Amino acid sequence: MDSQIRNAVKEKYYYYFVLWTGPHSPEWIYEQGVPKVAVKGGKGKDYFPYYLDQNYINYFNRFIFKLAEHIASLTEQERKVFAFIQPAFGSTGDRQLYKGTPIDQKYKISAQQYLEFCSGATKRFYEAFDKPELKHIRFLFNVDDESNPAVMKGAKGAKAGELLYANWLRQNYPIELRKQQFTIAIGYQANGEIKQDIELRPTFYGLNGKKPEFVRGEFSKFAQGGIFQENPIWNYYWTAISTVDRGLDLWEVDYNAVKTGKYDEGFAFASRYSYYKQPQTSPYAFIALRDVLDSADTVRFPEEKYGKATQSNAERMNKIASEFNTYGAKVGDLHAATSLSGSNYLYEAKAMNDVGFELIARNYSRFITQIDENETSVGLWRVGPIDQPYGRYARGFENSSGRNRMYFDLDDNFLSTKAKESITLKIIYLDKGIGNFSVRYDSSSDPDKTAVAITKANTGRWVSKSITIADGAFANKGSRNSDFSLVSEDKEDDVFHMIEIMKSKPKN
Repeated sequence: MDSQIRNAVKEKYYYYFVLWTGPHSPEWIYEQGVPKVAVKGGKGKDYFPYYLDQNYINYFNRFIFKLAEHIASLTEQERKVFAFIQPAFGSTGDRQLYKGTPIDQKYKISAQQYLEFCSGATKRFYEAFDKPELKHIRFLFNVDDESNPAVMKGAKGAKAGELLYANWLRQNYPIELRKQQFTIAIGYQANGEIKQDIELRPTFYGLNGKKPEFVRGEFSKFAQGGIFQENPIWNYYWTAISTVDRGLDLWEVDYNAVKTGKYDEGFAFASRYSYYKQPQTSPYAFIALRDVLDSADTVRFPEEKYGKATQSNAERMNKIASEFNTYGAKVGDLHAATSLSGSNYLYEAKAMNDVGFELIARNYSRFITQIDENETSVGLWRVGPIDQPYGRYARGFENSSGRNRMYFDLDDNFLSTKAKESITLKIIYLDKGIGNFSVRYDSSSDPDKTAVAITKANTGRWVSKSITIADGAFANKGSRNSDFSLVSEDKEDDVFHMIEIMKSKPKN
């Protein structure tokens, strides 16, 4: 650990560690009387310590105090490189204590015992690190969300213990940092994802009246899955965008993927938006344009036309895909689409699907909202060059159906109302055709002022264009109460990936 800390000081980066305990404990603890618990049906090691044994608890507590003493003894420069510490009480950094089921039933741990053990270990950490030299070090917990009584009543075994502990932890300590991996750190458009997003978003973004939580998540083996391998350039990039939309702050990716340089744009995007979860303090706002075909949506896809809205209804999914096939949508692995969900879907599906069940069916964004998106534009899938990261999704004009202007609302709290602020607006579009489109905005003198007219050069590549707007009012006085819009100036169906707005200091 000391060597890593010195490297962090030398190279000017931050450091944290996850404390692996349980099955990673030294073998001598068993020689000193800690029972060795054999398990079945798990992954990895086939034995664990008995966590409730008093000898194990004593050794574990002693180690926590010695660890804190050692870190406190480091130089101030060395202590400052700690970003946080992730305490872990069981198997690696996961929530469960055993990975598998104890063969000897006397070593089973009840929900109440789980709570008592984990709450006791948590208290030890806070007590041990209650030193003047360590006041800046915070803890990141792998903890479940608070649950209502109905959920608690239905939970059993280890899950019930995890929920009891989560509620106890939130009642007794400030949970400002947490780990959340599945599914937000490992991919996007997984069946069932909207339920998890609804559950997590309030705490991730501070919508519950508390501070937004700092959230860490790991991406690892999922790059080996069929979905990801169909186009890694698209999938690293869109996973990065989805992590930002869903509230992830620290996206951990294997260094071997990072050092290739192939996926830099996605990594840079995730880094740029990390931590900025409130519009008034964020330097950036964005909207990544996409359409999502959610077969659970009975309003958009009525059951009388498409069939019963169940995930297993393959005919319904095929009908939806067929309707949008001319826009690039398809189902690559129908079995996965109709039978898998969550992390299992992301890992086991053999190809990308553009129809799913209980999806996050909207644009990805922070602080920019598209107004009446399906009335004013069309969704597109698998667009443009496959060696550029943008084209997994897009939105475009469709002049033949009268959809030739896209309208957007910028969060009212994004720009200061006390001082005039200029902004830089960046747009990424597909350079296909030779026509032109314009960017219009609500200015201080004209609610539909043209910022720029862009003429395409028909290179067939995705292109970005940045413009500065110094007189924006953004008071929702544009058409459809918009702040700015993209307007077709000809009969070509222009295609767009993203709009990004960056604050800049006002000029005197």
